[in-house]
Amino acid sequence: MRRGLLGALLLVSALTFNARADDVRPRGPVPPAPIDGIAAIVDDVTIYRSDVAARIKRLESTLSRDPSERRKQLSELARGMVGRLVDETLITKDAAALKLEVESSEVVDAIDTVAATNKIDRKQLAADVALAGYSPAEYKEEIRRQLLEQKWLVWRAMNKIDRRRFSDPAALKEAVERQRRLLLSELRSRAYIEIR
Repeated sequence: MRRGLLGALLLVSALTFNARADDVRPRGPVPPAPIDGIAAIVDDVTIYRSDVAARIKRLESTLSRDPSERRKQLSELARGMVGRLVDETLITKDAAALKLEVESSEVVDAIDTVAATNKIDRKQLAADVALAGYSPAEYKEEIRRQLLEQKWLVWRAMNKIDRRRFSDPAALKEAVERQRRLLLSELRSRAYIEIR
């Protein structure tokens, strides 16, 4: 076994050193590989600047064309996106502690519902999703994340809201959002969060 491995290594090194002179391309200075910076740390989870940039990229088309205004908007958007990613991380961790999961079939059903609600077929939805800057896998992950957050919110908040008090759907929605903010505040108070 050891002799076979040694022979394979020698063969690889012989092939490497026996390259013809015309196969060797001139090498200039190699640019350094970018190191992804840390945007935030939530307990044991790191949120990278590339995570923030990927989310912002989908929203860039809505920003001002004026360079000065655009820089300001990008800065504000980045701060807001870091906060959103921190909240998503806290919710994901709490949902895992509650053993809440989202099945693949639930994601497929939700995508079908999005298409039906918008009165388009799955092919048109895929085109719209691509136009918005999502790959199919990214879109499925976003839907999965939203479903997980909904399950978490139902689990944590619904027993704290008396639905009978809210005949108006807008008032109920506001009460649920208020409860969501309170729950996130509780999660933040128990977590180590470092924003860089």
